[in-house]
Amino acid sequence: MATRGRPKLYEDEDLLASVVRTFARFGYEAVSVRSLSLSLGLSHSALGQRFGTKDQLYRTAVDAEFKRFIEEVNRSRATWPSDLSDLGNLRALVHSFLSTSARFPALGQLMNQEGSEPSSRLDHILKTVVRPQLQQITGLVERLVDAKVIHPITMRALFFLMAHGAEAPFTLTALSSVFDDRDGVLHVADHVDTTTDILFRGLVRNPADLVALGPSPSPHQPPS
Repeated sequence: MATRGRPKLYEDEDLLASVVRTFARFGYEAVSVRSLSLSLGLSHSALGQRFGTKDQLYRTAVDAEFKRFIEEVNRSRATWPSDLSDLGNLRALVHSFLSTSARFPALGQLMNQEGSEPSSRLDHILKTVVRPQLQQITGLVERLVDAKVIHPITMRALFFLMAHGAEAPFTLTALSSVFDDRDGVLHVADHVDTTTDILFRGLVRNPADLVALGPSPSPHQPPS
């Protein structure tokens, strides 16, 4: 039998994604649970009744969105061969991270907000997302450095080259659009291919190792 009562305006996934976008755009301190509820067309107390305090809502929304992001990174990685070398696996992870980041620009914008000052919110993201994910590639990087396949690189350098370098046009869209007159509208696949290639040309000691990697599993699609 169908349930009676007012239907939900949002599924939880969509609602929480909207919450993350709002925190990412305006910053934590500028947002209230009441203003969030009203901006989403809900009653002023709807989010509070459903998720609790602003901090609880923030953590629930951020956790859910990062969970979706990591699932999509893993799904993208699964399109690559499963028997790659350490170097091939590192490239697949970097490429998958970047291509997925384009679909989750609010998370990059959120990290720009939270990364500028110490806070319990940043600590939470570091503990639940950043450090666990970095641990997955730390061993790869260390083995490749020890084997003299890649040049020594700090995890800080690799992280910022990926997450706040190559990924930046997906989050700093107004600044990125300044280059449209010269470069054309940003084409995500081309940008991800190019920046991944440049990063690995700088990392890998022997050019023959790059040639041995071969192309990515998906053919390059020109801009439409």
